[in-house]
Amino acid sequence: MAGPKRFPDRDAIADVRAATDALEAGGDLEETRRLAGRVLARREMGKLVFFDLVDRSGRIQLMCDTGRIGGVDVLLGDVVGVSGRPAKSRRGEPSLAVDELTVLARNSRSLPDTFHGLTDTETRYRKRYLDLLMNDDSRELFLLRTKVVSAIRRYLDGEGFIEVETPVLQPRYGGAFAHPFVTHSNELESDLYLRIATELYLQRLSVGGPARVSAIGKDFRNEIVSYKHQPEFTMLEWYEAYADFRDTMDRIETMLEQVALDTLGTTIARFRGRRGRPARASSRSGPSCRGSRRTPRTTRAS
Repeated sequence: MAGPKRFPDRDAIADVRAATDALEAGGDLEETRRLAGRVLARREMGKLVFFDLVDRSGRIQLMCDTGRIGGVDVLLGDVVGVSGRPAKSRRGEPSLAVDELTVLARNSRSLPDTFHGLTDTETRYRKRYLDLLMNDDSRELFLLRTKVVSAIRRYLDGEGFIEVETPVLQPRYGGAFAHPFVTHSNELESDLYLRIATELYLQRLSVGGPARVSAIGKDFRNEIVSYKHQPEFTMLEWYEAYADFRDTMDRIETMLEQVALDTLGTTIARFRGRRGRPARASSRSGPSCRGSRRTPRTTRAS
């Protein structure tokens, strides 16, 4: 029998964890919170059954007293909805003391090792959904990428760029030296090419009048495949009238700095565990939407 499809009025796990910060070990709150997510761990101690529940905001422990709520028929990987009181276990673990538990969807296949996560490299690349499900770092990187794209759009919008979509199927390919993917239109009875760059159509739009145009879109290049080089990738491209390469250099530096601050809160990056150093202050002033000169920065993205 299928579970219910709706579980409205949910809280984020991160919010419930935050609500337990002021509690002493073994304490709880009187308020009721509702959570939904996937069960990734199960532990039993007498009449107490503990689950780890995960959603996009984090992980929390569920404390189920079977003497009070009855038996708990939950398997690893099941999607459940729960309601209960924010609490801390006797060991100080942020938890939800469950009053009611509903199985929303059953998991039909066994999960990888839920303690170590998904570690096989090839499986991680071939089954990204499992990687996202099992590995916290992969989920954080997935969400970070979304924030980066949103921050880029905010910056370009604020600078007066018009974001447009350009054709993916093109009668002639161009804008870069690359081999295209070829497909065929039955209606037109002709071959078409997947775009290898957004360049040419953005340039035509610039001829039509808009002084600043941009696009974030998929490009396709029928070339070598490796873990560093994919035939399908996302590219950001923009064109700006009344500016030269010096203005573009300065704009990309400004954009990267702003995106880093918006998404990470700092311009200092870590790569393979090593912390970068801030570069020297920039002495150039870049273009703004109103034509005024920008105040020199004190740091640049590393």
